[in-house]
Amino acid sequence: RVAQRVASTDTGRRPRCSSAQGGHAVGHRRHRGDADEVRRLFAQLIGPGASASDVSLAPSCAYAMSLAAQNLAHTIRGLRRDVLVLQDQNPSNVLPWQQLCATRGGQLRVIARPDDGDWAVPVLAALRGGRVAVAALPHCHWCDGSLVDLAAIAAACRACGTALVVDATQSLGGAELIDYAELGVTFVAASVHKWLLGPYGCCLCYSPRRFWEGAVPLDFHDRNRHGAEAVECLPMDPERGYEMRFRPGARRLDTAGRPSFILMPMVLASLRLLTGELAPARTIPLLAQLSSAVAAEARALGFGVPARHSPNIVGLRPAVGMPDADYFVRSLARRSPPVLVSARLGVIRLSPHVWNTEAHVAELVQGLREALGRPGHPGTPIQARL
Repeated sequence: RVAQRVASTDTGRRPRCSSAQGGHAVGHRRHRGDADEVRRLFAQLIGPGASASDVSLAPSCAYAMSLAAQNLAHTIRGLRRDVLVLQDQNPSNVLPWQQLCATRGGQLRVIARPDDGDWAVPVLAALRGGRVAVAALPHCHWCDGSLVDLAAIAAACRACGTALVVDATQSLGGAELIDYAELGVTFVAASVHKWLLGPYGCCLCYSPRRFWEGAVPLDFHDRNRHGAEAVECLPMDPERGYEMRFRPGARRLDTAGRPSFILMPMVLASLRLLTGELAPARTIPLLAQLSSAVAAEARALGFGVPARHSPNIVGLRPAVGMPDADYFVRSLARRSPPVLVSARLGVIRLSPHVWNTEAHVAELVQGLREALGRPGHPGTPIQARL
């Protein structure tokens, strides 16, 4: 198909630049437009107060959080030296802060997993001490889906002047939408390969004007400079060098290089799905029904399950005396057809989506029963439909 398109545009005339350069130029102009549309659609998922000018492009969540950490280093000063994270939090939103603490004399403060699963209580208690510079948190925990009350935490952060940085990779697109702009968060990052249904290699970031206006990118390049959007090659002044002024908005924080003509069309197609046919308002009730059914059956079997979990992720923690999570994952995978789940730090993590059915839930529950040596009939199947 690509070869046909190339052949159909070959008029026999010699291009003004080589064929490779010409192809790149056309492709980059087209996919620059894709990137602009990606920014606009991602802003819709962030909230009514966000716009495309508040969205930047990164290659990964770890890169995005390193960018946030670099630009929030100044908040670690005086008595405010703590960076708040959760126990067993995804490393992409921990390691950049560890590095920041190591270089700035900060203190990584890890909130222990609460017995009742309510993360907000210990987080709010920590914020009241007045020593937290940055709260770097998820919307839900990546291992078991336990929810983090970001509305209450954001209000506390605003009251005490703490920066709130959110890794929304595990929730955005699969959990109830939060108006991050209205909450007043400092920075949000979401890798697209999870619930945004995109490919590996791209992370979308939101930051309000108060952050991006004075922020500095991690890498220095020409594509985010003033005037770069109008030319193929930014001219260099023989005395002053290249243009140093940034393009307007959060795109000043874009990673180096042009928007990928491989990734951007895929990300754009995914975001169109998520703001259209697979809009969270349609999919979340189904995901909640599926995960709640799993949670109820698992509790009856003796597994520990978060009291409040995200619709798209529910973790089953084997009770004392049960085999470990890896055993259950292997046992379920051996079934015919296999039931595919994952183990995350001692938890069996399940992540249903729209292609899953009540029959899959019943098969999972039966597999858990058999792995426990309790053969029997699964509970009444739910009637989940999109």
